[in-house]
Amino acid sequence: MPIDTAYAKVERLVKGFKALSPAARRAYNEDNTRKNFILPLFEALEWNVQSAEVSAEEKVSRGFVDFAFRINGVPRFFLETKKIAEDLTKPEWVRQTVDYAWIKGVTWALLSDFEGLRVFNAEWKEYNPLQAQFIEFSADTYLADFERLWWLSRSETEQGRLDREAEKVGKRTKRLPVNQHLFDDLREWRQDLFKEFHAYNAKWSLAQIDEAVLKLLNRLIFIRTLEDRQVEPVQLKALMHEAKERGDYERILKGLRDLFRRYDGVYDSELFRASLIDQLYATSQPLEKMIDGLYGTSYFTYDFNAIDADVLGTVYEQYLGHIVTNPQAAEVVEKRTKRKSQGIFYTPTFVVKYIVQQTVGKYLAEHGYRESRPPRVLDLACGSGSFLIEAYDVIDRFVADKRGHTHGKQQAIHDHARRLEILQQCIFGVDKDQQAVEVARLNLLLKASFQPARLPLLQNIVHADSLRLDWDREFKDVMKDGGFDIILGNPPYVRAENMQREDRDYYMQSGRFKSAFGRFDIHVLFVEEAIKLLRNGGRLGLIVPYAGLTQNYGQMLRLQILHTCGVETIVDLSDYKVFEDASVATCIIILRKESSEGAQRTNRIHVIKQATYESGINEEITRYIDQSTFLETPHNTFRLDLDSTTSDFVKRIDAVSLSLGDICFLITGAVLHDPKTGASKERLLSAKYQSGYKPYIEAKEIGRYLPPVSIRFMDYTRANEMHRPKFRELFENDKLMIARIADHVIATLDKSHLYTDHTILLAVTKDELIDVKNRSVKVSKAEAQLAKSYDLRYLLGTINSKLASFYLQRVLGMAIEINPETARRLPIRRIDFANRADKRRHDRIVTLVEEMLQLHKDLIEAKRNLEDNKHAALQRRIARVDEEIDQIVYELYGLTGEEIKIVEER
Repeated sequence: MPIDTAYAKVERLVKGFKALSPAARRAYNEDNTRKNFILPLFEALEWNVQSAEVSAEEKVSRGFVDFAFRINGVPRFFLETKKIAEDLTKPEWVRQTVDYAWIKGVTWALLSDFEGLRVFNAEWKEYNPLQAQFIEFSADTYLADFERLWWLSRSETEQGRLDREAEKVGKRTKRLPVNQHLFDDLREWRQDLFKEFHAYNAKWSLAQIDEAVLKLLNRLIFIRTLEDRQVEPVQLKALMHEAKERGDYERILKGLRDLFRRYDGVYDSELFRASLIDQLYATSQPLEKMIDGLYGTSYFTYDFNAIDADVLGTVYEQYLGHIVTNPQAAEVVEKRTKRKSQGIFYTPTFVVKYIVQQTVGKYLAEHGYRESRPPRVLDLACGSGSFLIEAYDVIDRFVADKRGHTHGKQQAIHDHARRLEILQQCIFGVDKDQQAVEVARLNLLLKASFQPARLPLLQNIVHADSLRLDWDREFKDVMKDGGFDIILGNPPYVRAENMQREDRDYYMQSGRFKSAFGRFDIHVLFVEEAIKLLRNGGRLGLIVPYAGLTQNYGQMLRLQILHTCGVETIVDLSDYKVFEDASVATCIIILRKESSEGAQRTNRIHVIKQATYESGINEEITRYIDQSTFLETPHNTFRLDLDSTTSDFVKRIDAVSLSLGDICFLITGAVLHDPKTGASKERLLSAKYQSGYKPYIEAKEIGRYLPPVSIRFMDYTRANEMHRPKFRELFENDKLMIARIADHVIATLDKSHLYTDHTILLAVTKDELIDVKNRSVKVSKAEAQLAKSYDLRYLLGTINSKLASFYLQRVLGMAIEINPETARRLPIRRIDFANRADKRRHDRIVTLVEEMLQLHKDLIEAKRNLEDNKHAALQRRIARVDEEIDQIVYELYGLTGEEIKIVEER
């Protein structure tokens, strides 16, 4: 909408408002104010107030926050409306509006009676909520200040105008996001309670006490949620008040136990069933501190009814990733080795919503919901339950609409019955972490707790290992009926070398998993198991490592998928870091189990390339690939970026190439950080040479064609302290070094026989020397002779070329990390040394690479001596030599001009 048109509309609204007499204004109630003035104001600001992008919020315990203004389903600000002439400076109204936005993770909160419009920044940490005001408008200033009013328009909101303008006013102290704030509180309460219970209940183990603390926290969050939903009176605060008035602080513990017994009687939930926490003694101080904290602080209030399930999920995932150390200090610290060994990473909300919509949403659209045969949804590694909670919400909304229930009316009997029906018949989860299962059950119980009535035991949320579970016995009714309709989630990512030996042996030797071979990742076993558990026609939606689509270890799984499923959608997330704590490139894959071989072969896969994330999955680059294409690719790799032209010349490249792994051993350097003991690599390193020490280098110290120079030394005599030490022969040879973390190949030649850590890949020519010294590696004479015929400098020029980086990204699918298995598959043009042209190109690349190595040495020297003219001349020469190497590589493969353009525009 043109801004002039918007101005004219607002002008008419202001004129109509000012024409009202004082009596007429007083006669306006909130509903009329909203319909006649406030919503039309935002309609003039380009918002479609009749659509889902401006949606009414459900009632919250402390009043209403009336509307959420959304773009692509993500709320950008909340608006609370009042009737004309209300006092918009009332602290309780401002607090409610601002806190609601903060709890929902939204920056902006608006409060309006049309006569005034106040805009608050919910992130600003202010004890007086009025101090969080950013802009104020009134009926007298809407037109005079229209330029700033336009910041609230849909187009400016989409561009983040308010955020940019807020940055200009100077830095303001920001309060932590609600999930971080709640986690920090939980961590502190956990520490205090653990220390207290350990001190007074010494006969119980540390693990038992920690589990009891979690049970107590779960109960109290459940009670606070029911208080904020006005299902139960405010009992915890009343309990504290009574104890203080009487001066009887022992009453807090007794009162809590009485309250738990009452809840057990009313809700009949496993959560309140008698357990260890009901036997432990504690003084009042940590209990008082925790109960007070559950209501908030002087500058914010927790509203547990408004806290979304995914926020609680995030909080609890952090909780479960921490452990209590030192029973006396009871310090709660992050246990990264636990998270890494179990492959635990909390899934962002936008991924959860997309997967659930593509699986559960599509199932309901195609099949509807039948009470006699409801959909069965399973998460094989459910964690705190984020996928199951979203699946529940989607099914509940669908059934409520179909049955004519007014969704959100929290006291209706039919709502309660419907929620219990869905929880007990549709939602299934398994996790090997007992605490995670407890949290998932809590989060799901909260979805049904809107009135004082009995709750289900949620026996379908099971504590077990999905890869050892007897599914026919545990879920016999489901399996007798053909299996699950939908399986979704985020399985663990753990490579074979990081698994416990007994687990790895079981996976590889039990005969249960065809995909357990080589350096497999545990996620492929979860996908294989999920396909087995799906009924025919069922859907599978997972977020998994992108490497599974391209690397050798995933070939057996890819074949299983190609022959048993129709791949509906693959979302390539390799350019976007989904998990903050992990560098792994990921993708979303949506499958449909399909028994018809004809349907599998004729299936077309919808491929979405997701370069950035703003407010959901954006179909920035979308295309379709015939599933049958992947039956013909080498190792059945899922090459998502190949069009027909690219596919043709890639096949030509493969046809005339060896792989780098045919010529070289490829292996990472030593892992110096010991994940079992936590010992740092620094214990093995020194800045000064000492007897027995070896020159040492890391990936951050190497560059493309930059001859590596050691600035530190490693004590290799203590190799037994390393995690996975390497054979000396792999270091003490001329070799290529390749940086592991990069989106293109960064490689150089090492003739100094340096030692490295695992951030560098080593490529050592296969020859008899390795075969003699390392008997575990078998190299035939033919292999050794082949390897010796290729100069390392020829290999270096080839893999540093633009064509190699293109192949790495577009064919091998690597965007962040280059591992040995991937590097082994880099193509090396086979040279016929009897052919003069081939031999000449090989030797010319060797000459040019030798020049590049010297040029980079000279460049470093010029930088050191501040010789600017020489520095610039060297850079120009390096660029020309680099381009000449690329051109020779293109000639070796016979690439056309069009194909070269594709490579260089990768």
